[in-house]
Order: sequence, then C-alpha cells, then structure tokens
Amino acid sequence: MKKNKPLMLIMLFLLVLAGCNGRRELNELLIVSSLGIDLSKNGKTEVHLQVSNPGGMAGNQGEAPSVGSGGAVYTYSIKGATVYEAIQNAGRIVPRYLMFSHINSLVIGEEYARKKGIRPIFDFVERNHEFRETVPMFVAKDSTAKEILTLYTPIFKNPGESLKNRLDLSALSTGLSEGVQEKEVVRWEFGERRDPAIPGIKVLQKSAKAAETSNLDEIKANNKTFIITGTAIFKKDKLTDWLNEEQSKGWAMITGKTKELSIITKTCGKKKGHLGFVAKEIKTKVKPVLKGDHVTFNIQVKGKGYLQEVTCNMNVADPMELKKMERFIGKVVEEELSQAVRKAQLKKADIFGFGRFLQEENPDIWKKKKDQWKQEFAQVKVHTSAKITLVTTGARIETVNQQKK
Repeated sequence: MKKNKPLMLIMLFLLVLAGCNGRRELNELLIVSSLGIDLSKNGKTEVHLQVSNPGGMAGNQGEAPSVGSGGAVYTYSIKGATVYEAIQNAGRIVPRYLMFSHINSLVIGEEYARKKGIRPIFDFVERNHEFRETVPMFVAKDSTAKEILTLYTPIFKNPGESLKNRLDLSALSTGLSEGVQEKEVVRWEFGERRDPAIPGIKVLQKSAKAAETSNLDEIKANNKTFIITGTAIFKKDKLTDWLNEEQSKGWAMITGKTKELSIITKTCGKKKGHLGFVAKEIKTKVKPVLKGDHVTFNIQVKGKGYLQEVTCNMNVADPMELKKMERFIGKVVEEELSQAVRKAQLKKADIFGFGRFLQEENPDIWKKKKDQWKQEFAQVKVHTSAKITLVTTGARIETVNQQKK
C-alpha cells in the first residue's frame, strides 16, 4: 500500500488540474470573423471587428430577423494608438469576450498600408495565440477596410466568409490559387529579405445603402459585392504601388502561387478575334545565371493548355494551327511575366524573392550584393520563356466561325 501511495497522490493531483477553472461558456464569447485596420483622420489606428451573431445566422437571409436575434454579423469600429490598444478599448463596447481563433480574413486600408505600413500589425497578430497564421490578407484598394467589412453581401450571411471565398472563385482569372497568408508575409518581410505582395480587394460598385440589410432586397448584385483587383506591392513594409491584372498573373506564376490560370489572347496572330485557354499544371523555374559577379535570371514556365473559346476563323483540327495557338499563348504568358518584373524593378521592390534564389545558388556572391540588392535588382536582366502545350480543343472540332460551303 505504501508503494502505491505516491502514485495515488499523483493521480489526485492530476484530477485537480483537470478542473474547468478559467473556462468560458459559448454564450460568453463573441466570435471575430474578420479583422480590418485603417488610419483614422486624427492619425490613430482604427480597428474594425466583424463578429458573428449565431442568433442572426439562423434565419433566412433577407428576411426580418426574429425578435432578439438581430442581424447575422456586426462590425465594431474602435480607435487606439496601436492595434492592441484599440482592441483593448473594444472591451468597453462589445458585450462579450472577443475570440480571434476563427478569423477568416485580415483587411488593411490602403492609406494605413501606405503611411503606417504593415509592420505594426504583425507584432500584435504574431503574439496573439488565438490568431491563426493561415489567415488570408487583403489590401482595400481605393477604399478603407471599414467599407469592405460593412458591406452586406448576398448568398453569404457573413461578408468575411464571402471575402475569403473570392480567392477560390477568382483563382482562374487572378492566378492566386490560395491567396497570400499572414505567415507568408511575415516570412518574406522578416526572414527572406523579400518585399511582400498582397491581393487587393474593393467594393465593385459603391452604394449609400451598402451597410443596410434592405440593400439585399434589390435584385441587382453589383452594388453589394467585392472584386479582387490587382496586387499591392510593398517596399519593405509600406505600400508603394499596384500591379494590374496582367502583372498580377505574372507575379503569381513567378512565385509559384498558380495552379491553373485563364489566358486570353487579344488576337489570333494577324486574324481578328481571340483565343481563350485554361492553363493547368503550371510549373515555374527561376534560375540565376552567374558570369563572374554579373547576374541574370531565367524564368521558365511550362503547363498544359485547354482550349475554351475561339472567336476567329481557325481550323482547330489542323495540327499546324494548333502549333500556332501554342505560340500565341506562350507569347501572352511571357509578356505577363515581363510586365510584372518591369513594374517591380521600377519600384525597386523584389516581390519575387530573386535575392533568395541568388543566395541559395551562390552564397558568396550574395554576400557581396545583399547590401545594395535593391539597386542591383532594379537593373538585373531577366529572360522569360513559356511553353503551354495544348492538350485538348474541347468537345467541338469546327468553330462557329467556320462556314460550310
């Protein structure tokens, strides 16, 4: 019995530790679904907390909520000197304890990103044990985070969830298969000496009734939805410019963030019309080429093409015509790659991680160049090549433009 006494004491001690001290019941929690950050007029940080209301989520969207249930989501806006102080100030406003473990989007206002930068944000989110590092990030282009997070959207009761869904739905047109996660931006900025790039988001058509549920009763949808628009370029931690749609596709391909992509040619060679493809299984190889201390970069893209549309008079059953199509699409991809590189070099922002590639290829050369890499990057020669092999022309052989004699 004496031998078992220590074991019994340990088990008793563990039972005491397994108690429910410090727990919080569900009805004491307020789940934050999206976090927005803006720069207020007086220079303070304004934080927007979009929170889910379980009672409001239960009813049908567009219908009047039942008594006591309220809307599906609410957005609280609180000011403070820092992100943390603003959230602490929220404790005097919100009715429940804030829970950050279910955030599905982080939106930064353009003015905040330009003037204050993103570094102050990460000190809070990286220290907060509830904040998931896989949260996708957005920059509110030509608008504020508040405008984004106070828009009632159709189909989805939670605008934050609707925002996250845009990444999947727009993947073909933007090239961003999974968006940009918080952990990636932290790694680029603080671990790889790489300038960040974050997708832009804006309200498609602004409306005075955007923050009212009555707006959902109208059949028109453009004034109550978002659009993924370009990519924000950061120089260190501050927003410096934007990539347009074509440049954003180029950036996505170079950085390996593309799984499949829609590609549309503006002409069919010398013929009028265009060709529409979906490129899949895209693989990109970035290779620094060294000649002494001189560095150039080769970017090679390969993938499989699936013909989706032909609006010009071409015989898609002719193997020679198919080879021409492959050349057309290859040139379009090469131009998108080159446009992205030229814009980044103009801003001296290495958003591709070329410095990282050089460091891995030749650490000794990198040591010589790293202190002046911004200037080197702006002048470095970059060669692009693309080979998209056409796999299928779809279920139809003849196009609607081919006339039967």
